[in-house]
Formats: sequence, structure tokens, C-alpha cells
Amino acid sequence: MSTAYILTAFVASIVLMVVLISKFKVHPAMGILLSVIILGIAIGTPLEEIAGTINTGFANTIKSIAIIIFLGCILGKVLEQTNAAVSITKTTVRMFGTKNVIWAIAASSAILGIPVFADSVVILLMPIVSVLAVETGKSMISYGGALYLGALVTHSLVPPTPGPVAAAALLGLPISDAIIWGIIVSVPSIIAGVLYLKRLKIPVQPKEEYLIAAKNADDAVLPSTTKSLIPIIVPIILIMLNTFFNTYFKKSIAANVFSFLGDPLTALLIGCFTSTILIGPEWKTKKVLNDWVEESIRTAAMPIIVTGLGGSLAIFIKNAKVAEHIAEAVANTAIPGILIPILMAAIIHVITGSNTLGVMTTAALVEPMLEILGISPLAAFLACGTGALMFKHSNSSGFWVTTSMSNMTLTQGIISIGGFSTVAGFVGAVVTVILYYMGVI
Repeated sequence: MSTAYILTAFVASIVLMVVLISKFKVHPAMGILLSVIILGIAIGTPLEEIAGTINTGFANTIKSIAIIIFLGCILGKVLEQTNAAVSITKTTVRMFGTKNVIWAIAASSAILGIPVFADSVVILLMPIVSVLAVETGKSMISYGGALYLGALVTHSLVPPTPGPVAAAALLGLPISDAIIWGIIVSVPSIIAGVLYLKRLKIPVQPKEEYLIAAKNADDAVLPSTTKSLIPIIVPIILIMLNTFFNTYFKKSIAANVFSFLGDPLTALLIGCFTSTILIGPEWKTKKVLNDWVEESIRTAAMPIIVTGLGGSLAIFIKNAKVAEHIAEAVANTAIPGILIPILMAAIIHVITGSNTLGVMTTAALVEPMLEILGISPLAAFLACGTGALMFKHSNSSGFWVTTSMSNMTLTQGIISIGGFSTVAGFVGAVVTVILYYMGVI
């Protein structure tokens, strides 16, 4: 098959996937599956081998991340249900002071966005943020945006959020490296987003219903900030200790111990058990042991399936040698390899509205091309995460959750959310490119 045909088939399958998901509202899992099958047929895969190839790619991908995503969802559920998220936010506001409330909102959101879905962070904390807007005389176009900003950035870049976990697995990148560098790149992205939001002067008053809800919530018993943070911090520390001891003290007893304790699966499981300090005696009840776990399973199902199908897509891409053909095309256009995943993730995100889908799908697409593009798995991971941040708009559920709860119009939502996401994504991408050319990643 000619290079032109292979590239046409590849592009057509991706376009089909995007159109099915965005225009015809087909579920991402079905959209990817149909595109994978069509690509397999188009590149000449024997019909009797297509199903087996799909299953192989799926199984090889999810075997290392399915349980991690599930445990991360359980941890997020506990933080939601125990008011730990509210506790972290209120403490952060006190630390930053009333003059810097917008920074406190973004920081709290970023912390909570690591284990909790960005949409959920907005829903949880909007009553508090609405009160803060009234008390400081600030607009919800800034405060509502900041609430979504922090969680959106870490949701794209920092495991154990499903998208980054999946991308790291697809690219063969250690979770510990993804956490460390995801946090490093998240910081300038969030700072840039906040600086953008601070410049917006359009007055938007909060909804009265959230002011009432916040006053009612004042009577709720909140866990201490220390208790609230422990389930988040413990897994991260264990994962980092695993990296430290196995880097500098290989084959030591400590290295062996932390190879087990600091494995993402074990670390997150320990985090889940640690979270019982937030629940108290109620952890023994059916609500916690059964209902919360079942809800977490439902939450985890979508990213696990989509990630597995991303692996199926990747295996057909490898078989068709798409990477080689794209590399040839890239060489002719002189586009730097590091820009390819950034552009691909941005396009997928803008069209589908899902930064998780942008991160995961792009990771699956570029993994076979890493050597040819001349980029490392780490560089590709950060490129996927930052590219998938750009221009969040009206085809995203998080966009509508934030605009509606912040009392913003569609136009105001585009200015706020579309603006800060583009700024944050662009700055993160610039940082990634600089680190790449410095030889750091």
C-alpha cells in the first residue's frame, strides 16, 4: 500500500471517530470501536484476525491500569461524601487570605482534581465559591472559572486521574514520573490561567440558591484538613519513595519493600484504606462497603473501556506502519516532532469536548511514532496533557456545569472557560517544548 493510501485511511478513521462522537453523539467507546474496525479493514487486515487483534490490544493496555483507575474513583468518592473536599477548600482560603481568594480557589481545585473528576469538584464547591464571590465583591466569571481551572489542569496531567493514568500506560511511562512532571507542568499552566481570569471585569452575580446551600452547609461537621489530605498524600509519597529507592538503592531491602508498597495499585489501595479515618465507624455500613464502591465501578467503567480501545487502535496503527508513513509526511513539512502530539490532542479535545479522550486517544496514536518523532514517552505524555487542555467550549459537560452553576451566559462562558483553558494549555505546551529542547525530558 502506498504512503498516501495509508495516511488517508488513518486520517479518515480518526475523522470518522470524531464525527461519530461529536456530531452524532455516539458514545466514545462505540465511536472508537467502529473506527478501529474500519481502520483494520482499510489497511488490509484479514477479517478473521480483526476481532483477535482488537482483543489483544485491549487486554495488553488495561491489564496495568484498570484496577488503578477503579481505586482512584473510590478515593474520589470518599472525598466527596465526607466533606473532605470542602474542608481542604476552606483551609486553603484561610491560608491565602481574602485578597488572594482566587488563587486559593484554583489551588484547592487543583488538589481535588487529582482524585476527583473536574465536573464533580465544581458541583461540590460551587456554593462555597459563590459565598466567597459575594464577600470579596468579585465576579463569578473569575471565581467560577478558577474553580474549574485547577481541577481541569490536574485532570489532564496528574495521575491517578484516569486520563493521565491511561496515557502513561499507553506510552510505557512510570506513574511516578507522570505524577512528578505532571505537577511541575501544571503549576505554570494554572498560574497563567488565574492571571487571565483576574483580568476579566465582567460582573456576574452568583446564583441565590448556592448562597443558601452554602449557609446550610456551614452547620455540617467537616473533617480536619490533615485528615482530608492524608488519603491523597499517602499514595503519592509511597509512589515517590518507590522511585527514590529503586533509583538510588537498587536491590536493597527498602527498594524491595517499596516496590510493593509504592506500586500504584498498592499505594492507591492503601490510600483507600487510609480514607476510613474520614468515614469513622460508618465504614462498616452497606452504604460505604457496597454502594460507594458500586458507584465508583460505574464511574471507572468508561475510562477503562475507552483506554482499552485506545490500545486496540494503537495495535492496528503499528501493524499498518502508520508511524513510518506519518514520519515521512512530517519530515516533508518540517514540523518538529514534539508539536505533533500537542496539535493532535488539541484537535481531538476541541472537536469532542473531552480532555480525557484527547489525552488517551493521542497517547495511543503517538506511541508507535515515538522513535520516529524523536520524542521520549515523558515528552509525549506532557504534550498530550497540555494539548488536551486547549479551548474548552460548549461541547463539554464541564463547560456547561461551570457556566450554569456560575450564572454565566454562553458568551461569558466562552470568555472565561474557553479563554483560561487555551491560555493554560498554551503555557503548559510552551513549558513542555522548552523542557524538551533543553534535554530535560
